[in-house]
This record gives sequence, structure tokens and C-alpha cells, in this order.
Amino acid sequence: MTFRILIVDDDSAIHEVMHMYLKRFLDDFELLVASNGQEAIDRASRLIQSGTPPDIVLMDMKMPLMDGIECTRKLSEIGVKNIHLLTAYFDPDAAKHAAEVGAKGVMKKSEGFVAVARKVADMIRGTKDPTSQTNSN
Repeated sequence: MTFRILIVDDDSAIHEVMHMYLKRFLDDFELLVASNGQEAIDRASRLIQSGTPPDIVLMDMKMPLMDGIECTRKLSEIGVKNIHLLTAYFDPDAAKHAAEVGAKGVMKKSEGFVAVARKVADMIRGTKDPTSQTNSN
């Protein structure tokens, strides 16, 4: 089974680094990228229409055009279920707001991309409950 991972981040280096590290932990995945919120919504909509929604979305908080909170809200409204913030700017209030609009958790870029990739792989394989990945500090 091919897992679809959508990374929404305006920094293309994040896409490349995550792809490199995810390959260490997952054999069969497709990395989909979006550089802004609208692009993510368009891509997710097409995936849903084709019957292949993303299995997990990693959402940056600070992006031009549409921030991660608004994009999370809109993705949730169209049926995307497994959205996790991937951010360097952890703000407990923003994380709470993101949870209110559909985010399942927060992963900090400061934890390191190897740790983030391992968590994503564990969640995709079902070895961990996605809601247990929330960090509150």
C-alpha cells in the first residue's frame, strides 16, 4: 500500500529534507508537496476526488497567502483527517486554535527531521495513535 504524505511548507528545502528522512523509515510512500495553503487545498481536493486522499498532512504554520491554521480549517472542511502542524514557531495558543479547526497534533522542527520522520512513519504504520503525538510544551 502506498502512503500519501502531503507536506505544506513554503520552504522547498523542508520538502527535500523530509523526503530524504522518510525514505529511512518507509518503503512505500508518495511525497506530495505544496508551497502554500491554496496549493494544498487544490491538491487535496484532487486527491479526494480521485479516491486517494492524503494519509497524513504536515502543515507549516507561517506561510504567505494563507497560514497553517486557515489551511487546516479548509482541509478539514473538505474531509482531510490526519493533519499535523510541523512548525518552528510553537505557540500553545496557536496549537490550541489549530486543534479546534482539525489539527491532530504538533511536531516541532526543532526536534530534528529524523525524529519527525520517525513519528510520521510510526503514525502511518498505525503503531502509534496520531493524537498521542501532540506536544504541549
